[in-house]
Amino acid sequence: MFTSRSGGSAEVVARLVATMIGVGFVVAVAAIPVVFASTIVSVGVGQTTLQLDGLAVVLSALVLGLTTLIQAFAIRYLRGDTRQLWFVASSTLLTGFTLLMVCAGSVAVFAVGWIGAGGALLLLLATYRPLAQAQRGVRSTALRFIIADSAFVLAVILLLAASGGDVSWAQLAAVFAALPLPGELIVAALLVTGALARSSQVPFQGWLPFTLAAPTPVSALMHAGVVNAGAILLFRFAPVIAMHASVMTAVFLAGAATLTYAAAVRLVRADVKGRLVFSTMGQMGFMIMACGLGLFAAAIFHLIAHSLFKSALFLGAGMGVNEHAIDRDLPPVKPHTRASIGVSIVVGVVVPTATLLAVNLILFPTTSAATLGLLGFVSLTASVALAFALITNFTVRTFAAGIGATVLLAAGYVVFLHRFTEALQPAFPISAAPAWLLLLPALGLLGLQLLASTRWLTGVRDLLYVRSLTATVPRPPTAPGVML
Repeated sequence: MFTSRSGGSAEVVARLVATMIGVGFVVAVAAIPVVFASTIVSVGVGQTTLQLDGLAVVLSALVLGLTTLIQAFAIRYLRGDTRQLWFVASSTLLTGFTLLMVCAGSVAVFAVGWIGAGGALLLLLATYRPLAQAQRGVRSTALRFIIADSAFVLAVILLLAASGGDVSWAQLAAVFAALPLPGELIVAALLVTGALARSSQVPFQGWLPFTLAAPTPVSALMHAGVVNAGAILLFRFAPVIAMHASVMTAVFLAGAATLTYAAAVRLVRADVKGRLVFSTMGQMGFMIMACGLGLFAAAIFHLIAHSLFKSALFLGAGMGVNEHAIDRDLPPVKPHTRASIGVSIVVGVVVPTATLLAVNLILFPTTSAATLGLLGFVSLTASVALAFALITNFTVRTFAAGIGATVLLAAGYVVFLHRFTEALQPAFPISAAPAWLLLLPALGLLGLQLLASTRWLTGVRDLLYVRSLTATVPRPPTAPGVML
């Protein structure tokens, strides 16, 4: 339906665009040490500017690098497809508006990039618009974006009206502080609404699962790039959002609810792309939680790591299906014993926790309570992953490889996390959500794991299974006079 024999010119255009974006990526990477070694560079008229600072140059390199990779992948993936030029034009438009957003030096410029990126995403989702699933995805996404972006635009209008014109990031805190307390809370809530919707967070989580009809390059761009915009908005507007602990607590709780919800649904999804979708939602929830704790630089660190990891997973989804088919035909593994399960659990808990704590205490002894809480949460998830891997394949080789990899990854995580914090963390006071709230998603994830791996509370487990399985299944249209 979507193929054509006359795709030579489209492929030439696709190669040219990918090359140009690749050149931009090289320039952005070369600019990173220069920007970090110098002061912020701003270009514009009055307060309406483009700004090249540490966050802008790092995210620009990420955006251009991922776009180059995905555009190059799409050359072969969409070869001969009549919609190849549509994808190239829409994805390039998305890249341009995203760069405008991350390099914005003022509120108005950021708003233009934000709205433009949302519109470009809708165009990408319409790549295969004759398909009913694609139309459903566009409608679902457009509805939530219109609602949430209207709230975001209203917040921008209030800020511009309060200042009598555009507002630079340096002036944002002063303009916001001049508002009355109800106005501050309203503006902060409106901004948070826009961020939650773009990252597919509760209560706007419904749009992302309905975009599975999009071709793989579109999915990779969405999950590696577009959904990260919520964390970027929270970072840039931190002087507004981080002034009130109640707003930051609401941000944290939204991320925690999304993380738990996505983990529950992901456990019952049988399709590869479906599992990746809810994995993305969970990762976004974790990043939003980090922002709620005031750890904005840590959120950016996770954003970059997630983008690189998730783009590789989506572009390699076909290979994942093939590997699963091969594993399915292999002989069954030896049955587990109580001793092997016990040893795996003990090792899985002790190794990540001890490594994270030891490296952090030795290299960074003055760590904040919020960062320690985040490390504890990371330790919990790493423990579950390592213990499950050891239980699944209980051998000496697996133990050596698993423990060695966990120690290296945990140590590297702590070092890179603190380096990002030193380089990018905002310098103004932050009224963060209390760190003890991390117990809520931790207990939720632990409860899900116990329900999935034990025979306890079978009634609760069965109810959760049914609810999770039907969470993203669209209801069939009801015929007139028929009750369902």
